[in-house]
Amino acid sequence: MPRLGACSAPWLHAWCCALLAAVLLVPSQAFAQQVNGDTATARTQVAILTPGSVAKTADMDFGSIAQSNTAGTVVLTPQNAATCTPSGTLIRTGACRAARFSIFGKKNNKVRIRETNGGTVTLNGPGGATMFMDNLTIGVSGMTPFANGNGWDFGNWKINTNSGITEFWVGGTLHIGAAQTPGVYNGTLLIQIQFN
Repeated sequence: MPRLGACSAPWLHAWCCALLAAVLLVPSQAFAQQVNGDTATARTQVAILTPGSVAKTADMDFGSIAQSNTAGTVVLTPQNAATCTPSGTLIRTGACRAARFSIFGKKNNKVRIRETNGGTVTLNGPGGATMFMDNLTIGVSGMTPFANGNGWDFGNWKINTNSGITEFWVGGTLHIGAAQTPGVYNGTLLIQIQFN
């Protein structure tokens, strides 16, 4: 799993990645079971950014989805308080988090953002099983579009915060197959940032 801040790079060209983590597909009867005595750990890290840097600050998480005999989707919104909306007969629970990135620039810097997965991210699971995510979307804070936002697929932006620190989120649509193999599925979302 990539470390927080491990994807930061200085100045004109920066690449960052977010792991699509914990898309856990479980048999529907497992939702009724109670687990006692579990323990968990959390890592603590910090990234110190230089002007012209970008860092991944949160991985994308669709939560847990009960296995179903019919295919469906889960739409994840690109915002800090993201929502995950399942279609059809899918039952989804648990975490729902968009991928989050922080940009450290200067006020009035222009930033171009794009994803470099070709519009589709493959998530790999147990025994060679796969799912995919498409319809990638972006939400921003501390930036406004410039040149009508046209340009790279996630657009052209101008930093408008006095500190030069901004954030953006990426969401998308996860496609789950009928009788999808249970297990944890992971994939990598690649984001490219260019400062002008």
